[in-house]
This record gives sequence, structure tokens and C-alpha cells, in this order.
Amino acid sequence: MDITNQELLEISLKIERDGKRFYSELADTVTDPKVKDFFQLMSGEEALHEKQFKRLIELKGRKNHRWENDPALRRFIDKEFQTDIFPPTQEVIDQLPKIGGIRKALDIAMDAERIVGEFFHLLQNACDDIEIKTLLTILEKSECEHLERVKSFRARYLSDDN
Repeated sequence: MDITNQELLEISLKIERDGKRFYSELADTVTDPKVKDFFQLMSGEEALHEKQFKRLIELKGRKNHRWENDPALRRFIDKEFQTDIFPPTQEVIDQLPKIGGIRKALDIAMDAERIVGEFFHLLQNACDDIEIKTLLTILEKSECEHLERVKSFRARYLSDDN
């Protein structure tokens, strides 16, 4: 069974919404102004991606474009891929008062950004619609930049702690 653009765009939209929620809820919880500002920035970035996907769904959703007939991609989506990349924020929030809570949140954010980037790479490799392929390539690059931004912030935050 082919995967429709609509289906994959909706999966991508859910991932971006979850990322926005994750960062936004963390920003609302932490008291350190640097950390709060960083999480708000990341939430805004995820919101921008969400808007891009909404626009693509509106433009492409009703057309009958298909992804390449790739049974491995279909199997990956159906059996292995979890769209819940960002954990429930409350689990992370519960750990914030503990030593390393913010470190743990940043570690989770790095893992999530890495996974999302890999997912977009997989999708753009399997995509036959040049417009969507281009956007997925840009989003993959953006997720790599997010990963580097979180890594950099984490390193600065931890060095300020010492």
C-alpha cells in the first residue's frame, strides 16, 4: 500500500506539534530565565514548522500525489515508527526539581531533534514530489540545526553550573 502525501504530512505535523508542546510546557515550568528563554525559542521554531506543514497539507492534501512504492517505508511507518518522539512533558517536569532535571530535559530534546531529523531524511529520500522533497530537506537541515543549538545550550548551561 502506498503512503499518501497527506498521511506523511500529518505524521510530520503531529511531530512538530508535540515538539512545540514539549518546549512550551517546559518553558512555562522552569524558573531559570536563560533556560526559559531557550525553551520558548525552541517552541517558536517548532510552531514555524507546524505552520509549514499545515500549508503543505492545504496545498497538497487533496491531490493524488503518492510516495514511491516503498514497502520498507510503509512497514517502518506501520510497525516501527513511533510518532510520540517527545515524551509526556509531565514526566520531564516531575524530574526538574531533582539534580540534573534540566540536563535530562536537554538530553531528551537532543534525542528528539536527532530522531526527527532522521525521519525527515527518510521521508525526503522516499518522496517523489519535488516541492515536498525540497521542504523535507529544509526541515531535515533545520532539525540538525536544532540539535546543534540544544547541544550548544546544554554545554553552556552545564559549564555555567560548575
